Amino acid sequence: MINRVSTFSQYQNLTSNLMRKQGAVNNTNEQLATGKRIKTAGDDPIASVSTQNYKQQLVQIEQFQKSITLANNRLGTLETSLKNVETHVDSAKQKVIGMINGAMAGDDKTAFKNELESLYEGLLNLANTQDEGGNYVFAGHQVRTQPFIEDVNGDVQYKGDSGHRQARIDTSVHVNTSQPGNLVFMGIENPFGDYRPDYAGLQDGSSLSLLSATNLDSDDPAAYSVSFVDDGQGGLNYELYDGSQQVATGSYDPAQGIQYTGQPPSNAELDLQFTGDVKPGDSVKLDKRDTIDLFETLNDAIMYSEYPTSSPEARAGLQRSIEELNASYVHMNQRRAEVGTGLKTLETYEAQHQDFELSLNKAKGSLEDLDYSKAVIELNEDMLALQASQAAFNQTKQLSLFNYL
Repeated sequence: MINRVSTFSQYQNLTSNLMRKQGAVNNTNEQLATGKRIKTAGDDPIASVSTQNYKQQLVQIEQFQKSITLANNRLGTLETSLKNVETHVDSAKQKVIGMINGAMAGDDKTAFKNELESLYEGLLNLANTQDEGGNYVFAGHQVRTQPFIEDVNGDVQYKGDSGHRQARIDTSVHVNTSQPGNLVFMGIENPFGDYRPDYAGLQDGSSLSLLSATNLDSDDPAAYSVSFVDDGQGGLNYELYDGSQQVATGSYDPAQGIQYTGQPPSNAELDLQFTGDVKPGDSVKLDKRDTIDLFETLNDAIMYSEYPTSSPEARAGLQRSIEELNASYVHMNQRRAEVGTGLKTLETYEAQHQDFELSLNKAKGSLEDLDYSKAVIELNEDMLALQASQAAFNQTKQLSLFNYL
């Protein structure tokens, strides 16, 4: 059978073809306007999946970059605070050195005391530093709790915790963005070893000072004390006490110091070294202390500034403060070095993320970005085809049987 092609069928075919050509022109124009070859997954399913993966990776990199910026700000605040603490500690040490000067007048000591009190208040303010968000820098995880508070006795108490705030700067990389205050201000390594000396028992004219006091038994909780007595022959004997119980005695040799090995079940193994002119009747208490408290050190220095210049306890106590302030300065320098390491890590990963971001954008662009020269050629071809279809449509719609009657 010969099928009859109706005028309506021809009209419908030409109309559909015209719409397809118009759609192709519109699609190419939209690609040229956006610069993108892929608008929907249907345009190129394989390239579309890869592009979505690249976009997810780029979003993750953007999150890491924001985290790095936040970490940089936090570490910058921390580094500035530690630098200022370092400056305060050095200034306090210079004042204490000045107070040991035996020729210092009373007015000078008063002035130094006032300056030490000002430095103490400055350190307390620095210890309670807040960042731009109102969070306490040295409070550990308790960022909304003021970390350092003076009690009724004038002693500084720490109210934060021992945690480090962290920022995630890569898939499995975290950087500390804070340091807990108990580590920074109260976790300073004891410059004397395992014990902190108390010189309240020194006699007039004594210049005794502790050089070091170590105990190989780190679990020994005892607080020891040493007394020096005249041996009746122009020399000195020492008496070592564990609390109120005498555990050792012998002739004191300044070159050898004092060594003591505890009897079972005690595992104590003490090595005590002293310097200075020891007088009969001198006694030194040794309090078990692995670390020192910077606020306690300054408080002691302020207290001794009120003592007479001739006081052996004040001289030895101020000398102890100098050693502890030296240790504090080194400690703060180490804390700043740790911050510097964190800042360097942030810089390294920021550069890596920028390089990776550039590579991802290049790979994503190779899949979805438009080849303009090719698109322009296609546009010209589509427009030419559209014009031909329009001409054919115009000719077809003018056909009528009445023209042949």
